[in-house]
Amino acid sequence: MPQRILGLDIGTWSVKGVVLESFFRGFRVIDAQEVPIPRGPAEEQAELRLRAVRELLGTEPFGKTEVVVAALRGEQSTSRFIALPYADLRKVEATIVGELADLIPIDVEDAIVDHTLFQRTDDGGSVSFAIAVPKTDIAAQLELLSQAGVDPRFLSVDVVQLHNLYTHFLKEDQSRAEEPATAAADASTFILAAPGGPPPARVIVDIGHERTMVVACSDSGPALVRVLRHGGHDVTRAIETAFGVSEEEAEDLKHAHGFVASSRQPPPSEAEERMSDAVRAGLHSLVQDLRRTLLSVRTDKRVHVSRIDILGGGSRIRNLANHLAEELNVPCAPGLAAEQIVERQIDPARRSAFALALALALRAAGDRAVSSIDLRHEDFQFAGQLQSLRSRIPSMVAAGLVLGTLAVANIWVSYYSASSREAQLDAQFCQITKEAIGREICEPKQALSVMAQPVSELGNVRTVDRSALNIAAELSALIPEDVSSKAEFRIDEIDITPDRARISGETDSFDAVDKIVAEYGKDPCYSNIKKGQLRRKADGKGIEFQLSLRLECSS
Repeated sequence: MPQRILGLDIGTWSVKGVVLESFFRGFRVIDAQEVPIPRGPAEEQAELRLRAVRELLGTEPFGKTEVVVAALRGEQSTSRFIALPYADLRKVEATIVGELADLIPIDVEDAIVDHTLFQRTDDGGSVSFAIAVPKTDIAAQLELLSQAGVDPRFLSVDVVQLHNLYTHFLKEDQSRAEEPATAAADASTFILAAPGGPPPARVIVDIGHERTMVVACSDSGPALVRVLRHGGHDVTRAIETAFGVSEEEAEDLKHAHGFVASSRQPPPSEAEERMSDAVRAGLHSLVQDLRRTLLSVRTDKRVHVSRIDILGGGSRIRNLANHLAEELNVPCAPGLAAEQIVERQIDPARRSAFALALALALRAAGDRAVSSIDLRHEDFQFAGQLQSLRSRIPSMVAAGLVLGTLAVANIWVSYYSASSREAQLDAQFCQITKEAIGREICEPKQALSVMAQPVSELGNVRTVDRSALNIAAELSALIPEDVSSKAEFRIDEIDITPDRARISGETDSFDAVDKIVAEYGKDPCYSNIKKGQLRRKADGKGIEFQLSLRLECSS
């Protein structure tokens, strides 16, 4: 049964939501919308944000979804990579909080901690990615959502969830990236991948209004997460200063004419050059922080950065990918593979701004690996599980009835099949007794009793005392136990005629054959015992023998 999942991104500029419909073989986007958060005094921002969330949830289909996924801001969290000398998940679970306590600036007793295994090392150890968030911040976010009428099934950290875009869309995106034509004078040297070096990774840079989220993504999970306190608003203020306009006018200029030059694409006019200089000035602090972030990735050596994918509302500045490629000396490209998922619902200018909302929805709808970090633990466990279970009781009862009916049908079919097989066996037994005794006896005990009697129930005709079956049984019984008990001993054939018997088989030695001949010679019913061709087997393990003897006792 399909379920609808809402990824809810509560930002500083607007509230964005993406609704996915998840089904057995994948998902599809149902809708994506954005509600701006009005500007106002800092003390009123919480209320203004709440109103925007309520407005979004008041529209279809955002107010009628089965699962809601939300997140806290990355700067509210502290993350570390924890190396342990073992990889057993139970041991890691038992010790990782204590290991993290000495590495973070907050008391772990006052925080919710979650982690995921990042890597198993060759020496049997492991590296885990752990994250801690103060309980007060989690409580405040859940209270805000509760006032809006929402109880999120998952509550994570926004920058970590951007990894979901990598696993679903960007990992396999082979679109052309802007290669650095020249490197900035202070750009770090771009390190090429080397054999035996760290695995490749792609860095997602989501440029928001007041902050930028950075996550280095690899197949093992997030290799680095960081939130930079610079974003599109810095560019707006630089344009405001350069052109002497109001903040609102500067914002409009940025959206309509935002451009930054590069060696590959210089400014085509004086107006464009003036705009480029302003935008470059606004991006300066962000570029510096991005350089330091890439340096951290190279120093940690967990991954090798092969490409940067830029997303977010601030990534719409023209020629930004070329500019960053040259400033950072790393191939760079817009994250179009993620933007295309919402292209039917959102205008081109705002598609990239929905990256986080889409990533959050993928946490519950994705059909590939997702970031499993979740803060709904201890006192903050999801309370809607019981409500969800109650709503599904009718469908569960119906499914139980169907399964019960199928079980009864299976039992009846099995019983009918067994009864039919039993009837066939009874008929075969009756036929066998008719051929062996001379008449049909269908009761097993009665048939065995008749076969044991020396006189046939057919009349006064006695059964044969020295039948071929009896002679074969005697010949087998006369074989010495120390010979017959050996693993190598085997009788392959006993051929019995009215006056002679021939035996062929295998044993472990020539002495064993002599023992058999000696034992047969003791019985007056067998004479003229001759050994036929004796030869050792091809593998050297055992002797093949043949015996011939005369039958003296008449039947």
